[in-house]
Amino acid sequence: MTSLFVKSLLNSTRRSRIAICTVSSFQRLLSSANFYRSDVTCAFAWSKKLNTSAPLQKRWLYTETDQDMSQHIEKEIMNEKKMSSSDSTFFKNWKLHQDGCEVSMTRSEGNETITVEFNVNNATDLVEEDYKSEEAMPQMICRPPFIVEIRKPSGKKIRISCQFLSEYEADDGDESEVRDKFEIVNFSVYQKELSPATYVCSGETMDGEMYEKLMDMLDERKIDNEFANELINLSTGYEHKEYIKFLSELKSFVDEK
Repeated sequence: MTSLFVKSLLNSTRRSRIAICTVSSFQRLLSSANFYRSDVTCAFAWSKKLNTSAPLQKRWLYTETDQDMSQHIEKEIMNEKKMSSSDSTFFKNWKLHQDGCEVSMTRSEGNETITVEFNVNNATDLVEEDYKSEEAMPQMICRPPFIVEIRKPSGKKIRISCQFLSEYEADDGDESEVRDKFEIVNFSVYQKELSPATYVCSGETMDGEMYEKLMDMLDERKIDNEFANELINLSTGYEHKEYIKFLSELKSFVDEK
């Protein structure tokens, strides 16, 4: 009887110790969970003060390369501004409209309206004479493809696409012969608006005499070599201004933090 009582007492003591250990372990678990929750709450509160969606993850990205590039662009802008070009009065009778790199010019000739359109993007070349002197700074000229549109009072139009000849092509041949500075690429005739369904005649495949008559038509409307030279000067100056604007926009992008 005594031994049974002792065994019962020992078993009761073991269960009490297990229960105490279990309660202690659970309390420690709750304590660590509360500590973690308080850390998260604190970090979230700081993230709201910093106005960020993710706690403590945002950082500025402005490298040493960015700084060097910004300084280089600044020097480039200063150098480009020194290379100013003079404004020509040749186009004083033309109404100019500029939209970024696109330029259109319009004037009236009798009962016709003549419009010239061009874009200065990807149209620059080095002046060949610059290579003759090692000390000379390389100069850029702009020779963009251009379109001549002639509109009649009825609204019917002829649209002639032209491109400049290279210096070698323009100078090739007899020195006493006047060489054209540009050539006709293609042309089309249409009413109101040009559409993909409009027929386009290629300059390479058209009849030779027709080609010469088209060039004479342009010449009579003062779209000639003098016009071509002045258009190059105008395009070169305008492209230069657009390049400076581009550099300023690039520097603004690089400097943004």
